[in-house]
Amino acid sequence: MNLIVKKFGGSSVATIERIKAIAAHLAEEKKKNVNMVVVVSAMSKTTDQLISLAKEITPKPNARELDMLLTAGERVTMSLLSLALHELGISSISFTGSQSGIITNSSHGNARIQTVNAFRIKEELDKGKLVIVAGFQGVSREKEITTLGRGGSDTSAIALSCYLKASKCEIYTDVDAVYSADPHVVSTAQAHKRISYEQMLYLGYKGSSVLQPRAIEFAYKYKIAVEVKSSFTFKEGTMIENMETNQIKAIAHKENLLMVEVKCSCEDIPYLLKSLKTNIYDYYIHLCNFTFLIEESELDSLKADIFDFYLKRSDINLSDKEIRVESLKIDIEVQKIFESPIRFTSIALTGYSLAYDNEFAAKIVDLLHKEEILVYELKNDGIGLSFLIEQKYFQEALLILHKYFVEV
Repeated sequence: MNLIVKKFGGSSVATIERIKAIAAHLAEEKKKNVNMVVVVSAMSKTTDQLISLAKEITPKPNARELDMLLTAGERVTMSLLSLALHELGISSISFTGSQSGIITNSSHGNARIQTVNAFRIKEELDKGKLVIVAGFQGVSREKEITTLGRGGSDTSAIALSCYLKASKCEIYTDVDAVYSADPHVVSTAQAHKRISYEQMLYLGYKGSSVLQPRAIEFAYKYKIAVEVKSSFTFKEGTMIENMETNQIKAIAHKENLLMVEVKCSCEDIPYLLKSLKTNIYDYYIHLCNFTFLIEESELDSLKADIFDFYLKRSDINLSDKEIRVESLKIDIEVQKIFESPIRFTSIALTGYSLAYDNEFAAKIVDLLHKEEILVYELKNDGIGLSFLIEQKYFQEALLILHKYFVEV
């Protein structure tokens, strides 16, 4: 069976009008005898609204109950889309992640898919139905509902593509391609017709929001053809595939990062690292000190994790422990920041034969220093190069680098 898996993100299904437009497009495809499985996200901002509701009840929602709450968003979308297809005379059926056989580990809030057993989807496809699946969710072997983390619907779609041996997985978003930089910041950003799995993975981990990095890992491992397309135009977009090039393909960035230094003993490091539940953007270990890069919104969570870790260590005197945020002391015991720390932006450039080119690295530093933009933490990342600058300079820096390295 020739099958295509199509995934529609939150902005694509943001309103009833958008859901009806997608249903009309799918109906036309179905009339051409295209076999489809459609994976949907929650309607735009729904997940954030559900989190806000939970936090009106408690500042630290129970992880299991939060997963039960958040998975409601995708169930709403899948049902509405199926109803819209019924109105157009298309036979369709919707399934939750658990009904679809997406089996995960038991890590609530950031579960990983362990296996897929989508026999119910296959049965309905064999009946000629269009199958709609709630993305972002699965079920553990303990029969608990789990979620896959932000952007998890991408991973749902590509995991199902693997199991169903789909010819292609189409990811529909509010942009029409993968661009050389964020087009909302760099007006001259260029759309790519092709980009490699490795480069897309690097961009994802460095701040690009087009595809969840774990979804790209799945696609790369199982060589699933992935195309990023616009749900507003349905035109050809960017194919993610095997390829090599020595030019700069794209620049990714991640804003609102804090640099947090944790002083601890060397023997604490592996245990502290394993105990963290906070989403960490990046970290470094120098001698016996941890330096974390985290999103500003994760600071309270990180402090709570570290406090809990030392609270469980009966041999540790809490009053002797401290965290430093850009040299500003935070007392773990009272958890107060006495001054506002510096905000950083991480910028990453990807392209083959660039990461270990000293002249390339020197040129980046030179271009930015001429504009009095200080470069922090410059490092090689294999197929790219990344560094930190102060948040207030990031738009200027992106424009400078894009003009010099991409618009040539």
